[in-house]
Amino acid sequence: MAHAALKVIRPVIRLSSTLSPRTVGRLAFRLFCTPIGHARINDANPKIRAAKAVFARGEQRMVAYARGVVRVTSVNPEQEPRGTVLLLHGWTGQSLFMSGFAETLLAKGYRVIAMDLPAHGGSSGTQLTFPLAIEALTAAVRGEGELAGIVAHSFGGSIALAAAAGGVEGFDPVPVKRIVTVATPKEMQGYGRQFADALGLTQRGHAAFEDQVMALAGRPMASFSGVDYLRRFTVPTLVMHAPDDKEIPFSDAEALASAGAHVELLPTPGLGHRRILMSQKVHEHAAEFISRSGPD
Repeated sequence: MAHAALKVIRPVIRLSSTLSPRTVGRLAFRLFCTPIGHARINDANPKIRAAKAVFARGEQRMVAYARGVVRVTSVNPEQEPRGTVLLLHGWTGQSLFMSGFAETLLAKGYRVIAMDLPAHGGSSGTQLTFPLAIEALTAAVRGEGELAGIVAHSFGGSIALAAAAGGVEGFDPVPVKRIVTVATPKEMQGYGRQFADALGLTQRGHAAFEDQVMALAGRPMASFSGVDYLRRFTVPTLVMHAPDDKEIPFSDAEALASAGAHVELLPTPGLGHRRILMSQKVHEHAAEFISRSGPD
């Protein structure tokens, strides 16, 4: 949210949070879960045209789940697939931005599934939460069996770790051999607290904000922790992160890597939070890591 707008509404929210903390806390949580400022698609950009060409080789379908539909693109390699890899974009992104990973994985013989998360790209909805994402993801990979891998950016990485760990009530862990996270946060509670503080929520308003997580997911906000998920399972995981990332600090990657010997940390200097998705070396590192599992 723009700094100027915050200066105007923060005193109003703080007063409202004092008078009616539950109502304001609920409204703040709804805002927290609403993607705003989606990355624009510029068809004149050669990289966007190339990304669309990759996905044009595949099959696009709308997959229904209880709360709506998600757009899923499946692309097969030229040879018999050696396994299936799921690609997950980040907050305000869409699957198109993961096309570089798709190209390198296809070249190694993997079938690729790229999903637009709820409220993103061609999928329905106005909000994105962990339960919504896991429910949609489960529908998108139904019938695939054990995935050869998941490659995920930013918030998509948090979703991937939660899915593999069974981090949401009512959903079994998604079976996967290997995971690659790219510029992924270590947990959600700290970012929720930053958001609540920026809005000016009082302590009671913030408590009501976090109560919404318990009501929605059956677990406290503190439980949505990538570090805890990685400690819970031993799926080999590669954590790629740029030390100059201004949105998610590199210390988050270090925390994820501290979860166990099954987690590798690969710093990617100079690539920031979004440029990292355009790096051929990053694409190759991800595909090489996934391929260590060998063919199915």
